[in-house]
Amino acid sequence: MKSVFQKCMIAGVALVASLGSAAAANGKVSVAAISGYFAQGFGVSIVNGLNKAKDEFGIDLKLVDTGNRALDYEEQFSNLAKGGQYDLIFVMGWELVDALQKASAAYPNQRFVFIDGVLDSDKMIYANFAEEQGSFVAGALAGMIENKGTAFEKIGGGKAIGFVGGRDIPVIRNFLGGYEQGSKYAAPDVKVNAVFAGTFDDPAKGSELAQALYGQGADIVYNVAGPTGEGVMQASAAVDKYSIGVDVDMCASAPGNVLASMLKRGDIAVYSLIKDEVQGRKITPGTRTFDLASGGVEVKVCSDIAPSIPADVTAKLDEIKKGIADGSIKVERHK
Repeated sequence: MKSVFQKCMIAGVALVASLGSAAAANGKVSVAAISGYFAQGFGVSIVNGLNKAKDEFGIDLKLVDTGNRALDYEEQFSNLAKGGQYDLIFVMGWELVDALQKASAAYPNQRFVFIDGVLDSDKMIYANFAEEQGSFVAGALAGMIENKGTAFEKIGGGKAIGFVGGRDIPVIRNFLGGYEQGSKYAAPDVKVNAVFAGTFDDPAKGSELAQALYGQGADIVYNVAGPTGEGVMQASAAVDKYSIGVDVDMCASAPGNVLASMLKRGDIAVYSLIKDEVQGRKITPGTRTFDLASGGVEVKVCSDIAPSIPADVTAKLDEIKKGIADGSIKVERHK
């Protein structure tokens, strides 16, 4: 028969074991994130998700702004990875890919999360987005509004919509492909005119390209160009036509001229990954895709424009969203 002391000791060991298992499942996670775009657009959304995870889970968080110092990228990655103190290192920006791949090879035990794209390496974690699905909805909206012609304010008879991309890279081609598919699905007579700026950092170039598209008859131009796209939004106000924003809510950038924004929820992606890590579901190499059904992408019609959207357009958009979410409408990715 066990003594009172022995019973207390057994209970104490059981309590410690219980607390230990809880700590293992909810232990402190250390996260770093590196990019040159945390102060704008999609980068702000990512930082919001990281900060939410820090507030809710108490993670250690380090943000590294690379600036434009391309010669220092490899050193900055090495500084983060060499100590092995970070469970996850989030990386955003295609200009960092070369340095990221070298760091991944040099520090094979470090888990890197590349945000917004998939590379050749099977050693990394990818937080990918079904931007083609959100862009399909954006293209359907733009196509249907353009098809209304002069019955809709600021729309002419050109039957054309536009697209300004930043660099001609796979992720931007996904946006364009979805936009073209959506427009063709909902308004097959509307033409899509697309151009690439070759840069994400030149608003003047974005404005110039957008104004050229407006001049060629497009009444709505989709901006998928990062800071270059700020010029697209300004151009829509200058010529009193419509633009569509990207990544974050851009309705306030040119009130009355921004039709909608295709939101890519970087905050949801990074928060979700960190939550899994904190709760003991260790993130392993592979691709996690955030799509329309999961809320990873969505299209927000600007509140100042929404009352003027015809009921048939709204109903068709709802039908399209449902079809994409349940798989009855297939949206092809860029190959």
